[in-house]
Amino acid sequence: MKKFLSVFLACILVLGLSLTAVSAEDVTTIKLWHRWSGDVESKLTTIISQFEAENPGIKVEVTAQAGEYFALLQKMIADLAAGIAPPDLFLGGYNLFNYIYHELDPNELKDLAPNEEAWQALVDRYEPNLFDLGKAEGVQISAPFALSNIVMYYNKDIFTQAGLSDADIPKTWDDLVKVSEVIKEKTGKYAFGMQKVDSWPDLALIYSNGGTMLSEDGKKVAFNNEQAVEAISLWQSLHQSGYAAVNTDGELMADFIAGNVAMYISSVMKLNAIRTSSNFELGVAEYPSFGDKPRKLPAGGAAFISFTDLNDAAKKDAVWKFIEYATNDESMKIFTQTGYVCVTKADVAVAEGQQPAYNQLAYAVPWTNWPGGSAGLEIDQIYINKRTDIIHGDLDPAATLDALVEQCNALLD
Repeated sequence: MKKFLSVFLACILVLGLSLTAVSAEDVTTIKLWHRWSGDVESKLTTIISQFEAENPGIKVEVTAQAGEYFALLQKMIADLAAGIAPPDLFLGGYNLFNYIYHELDPNELKDLAPNEEAWQALVDRYEPNLFDLGKAEGVQISAPFALSNIVMYYNKDIFTQAGLSDADIPKTWDDLVKVSEVIKEKTGKYAFGMQKVDSWPDLALIYSNGGTMLSEDGKKVAFNNEQAVEAISLWQSLHQSGYAAVNTDGELMADFIAGNVAMYISSVMKLNAIRTSSNFELGVAEYPSFGDKPRKLPAGGAAFISFTDLNDAAKKDAVWKFIEYATNDESMKIFTQTGYVCVTKADVAVAEGQQPAYNQLAYAVPWTNWPGGSAGLEIDQIYINKRTDIIHGDLDPAATLDALVEQCNALLD
């Protein structure tokens, strides 16, 4: 009897191994690229792991490059130049869609859907204006996934030391200048800092002052208008007055977390990272306005863009299933724990500190894409570098922006 059981168990083991081998051959692997690290990467990994558990025939192979969306795009461009196929799914920033659409031939999102019913079900998960964030020149090339806007973090302990309370939290830029003077005088600490690694905060500043970044037809740059000059001049003056430190973007965030800066304007997606890394009482407020002018705040974040081979039915199906899964209600409940706000209609919990960002969704505008394809990518870096020179130094904003517009538009001719 024992011998029989041993033989029986051995047969079961062999059969199991055989079935496992067959199953492994049937697994479809899709490649996904993103630029996140830390808590955001952790939450995305959780979603992927749960998806794979529910879809054992699909494996998601992840490539993560911590940094900004531009650097991730550069890596893909380099791979393409080397003859390496693009990933099946790419979490691209909304500011890069113009280049991606014109230069990299992404799939239209609808072409991934198995049928009209599945397509409409995905569309219905979003409010129309938020689903439209996934468009490039009117073409839906992506499914929006991560959504952020710009908020003001503040250190309540520094405010208390300066004799200020929540009632003094700046609502306008004039308020912010006055509060900064008090903080500097009473505490000796830096009062202010604003994200400067990309052009995203510039758009909020310039658009909320009534300015523009592009010509009316969108084919030329035009960030030298009066309102844009005023906005950049204000940013420069906060450094010149000693209210803001001259430092890198990474140093700025580290200084705020260390308790050396009172107010830090940046993305709400950093909420969880800042809260867990700092030792002071953290507050979050809405972005300051320019008096009675309406705020216009660019939507930050990323969307799923697919480059998979549509002739490969298994991969096409796997990519669609993952997009469906990552944008369902349960996945949104996981991902919005990072600080990102919910991009779909899912009923998610609003974490402490997120409410100001949700309040500001009414002011959301698309993240401006520079024209000119590859020239636009070059313009982006030229603009960021020169803007940083302006705010950190004594360059005349009007004259410098005039020259910068001429330089950038020459690249578009």
